Amino acid sequence: MKVEGLLGFLGAALGIGFSLMVLVIPDISQALEEESFFFYMLTIGSLVLSGVGLVGSFVVSNKPRLGGAMMVAAAIGCTMSVSIMFLLPIVLLAVGGLIALINYEEAASVEE
Repeated sequence: MKVEGLLGFLGAALGIGFSLMVLVIPDISQALEEESFFFYMLTIGSLVLSGVGLVGSFVVSNKPRLGGAMMVAAAIGCTMSVSIMFLLPIVLLAVGGLIALINYEEAASVEE
C-alpha cells in the first residue's frame, strides 16, 4: 500500500471511529454542547463520507484518480461536521487524496 492509501485509510478509520463515538456515547455530544437532531445528521453524514474515503483508500492503488477524488471529496464533506475532533481525519484524507492526484498527473505527463 502506498503512502496515499495509508494516509487515506488512517483518516477514514479515525473519521469512522470518531463518528461512531459521538453517535454511541451521549456524554461526548453533551461535552460538545450539541444535542440536536441536526448535529446527529451531520455526524451520520460524516460517517458515510468517511466510508467513502475508506473505499477511496483501497481503490487508489488501482485507479489513483478515482481514489484520490474520493478521498478529497470525503475530506471536503467531513468539514461539515462542527466538531474539532474531525480535524485530523480531514487533514489525513485531504493529504492522501492530493498526493494520489498529484502523482497521477505527474505519471500522465511523463508518459506523454
